[in-house]
Amino acid sequence: MEDCHCWICAVPDGLGSQDLNMVWQVQEHGWSVVAVAEEHELPGWAYSVGMWHSMRGPEVCMFGLRGRDMHAWINAVGQQVAAGQALAVGPRLGVLDGFPVMVRAVHESWHGDLFGVALDFYRSAPPVLQLIWPDRHGVFPWEPGAGQRCRAHQPLLWLPKADHPPGGWTRLAELSDSPFPDAGINELVVGSKRVIRGEAAIAGVVHTHDGRWEFLDAVTVRGEDDLGMVHLRHLVSDHPHIRDFADLPRGHAAWQQPDGNWARSPLHPG
Repeated sequence: MEDCHCWICAVPDGLGSQDLNMVWQVQEHGWSVVAVAEEHELPGWAYSVGMWHSMRGPEVCMFGLRGRDMHAWINAVGQQVAAGQALAVGPRLGVLDGFPVMVRAVHESWHGDLFGVALDFYRSAPPVLQLIWPDRHGVFPWEPGAGQRCRAHQPLLWLPKADHPPGGWTRLAELSDSPFPDAGINELVVGSKRVIRGEAAIAGVVHTHDGRWEFLDAVTVRGEDDLGMVHLRHLVSDHPHIRDFADLPRGHAAWQQPDGNWARSPLHPG
């Protein structure tokens, strides 16, 4: 059995509150679920972190459905694996309320674009399986006659990225300059769900002690559950004023004040 070098087996210094919460979930339940919000042309997706550590089973991902549904179904798969039902490549019943979900192994060329939190947690790339759902007629996205939503909302991750049909999924890693140190323009960063949905302006920019960036609205408090992951390029495009805070040192934050001005201050340690 391969050794595990995750944050539980080899605890790093300086984990933030979200990271510590994920570690707790993996220790308590066996895995955690990371949800990436829908943004612009890309549907959302979700994936597990911790199944490899806890059960030496592959992590599991889903694409293109409602976040809460993908969260529930990934949990259902985790419970099945924990009960001794190994998840194998091929057709599988009983995940999506009886629909014949197809299971395929994710090619390693996609790991960096789609599963960054898992790569950080393990310090390497764990095996990942994709759960692929059919359209309402039971047709899968690669089959003739598949519904447009079924086809467009799910990447074919068993294909090497270079062989995948061009589109939003293959453009995830397009090169572009980022004004923010510690974060590439296509990296996932933390954002409040109100900001991600376009319902609120960014009123807080946080550069954590360990180099992560967080972009919050005036209501959301750091550490709340009302946070998600979003690609930095979309925040820079939709909220160009945040470029003014790319010079924030690690361990500092900037918050918009009631008069509209911004104030910068150090974060409390830990």
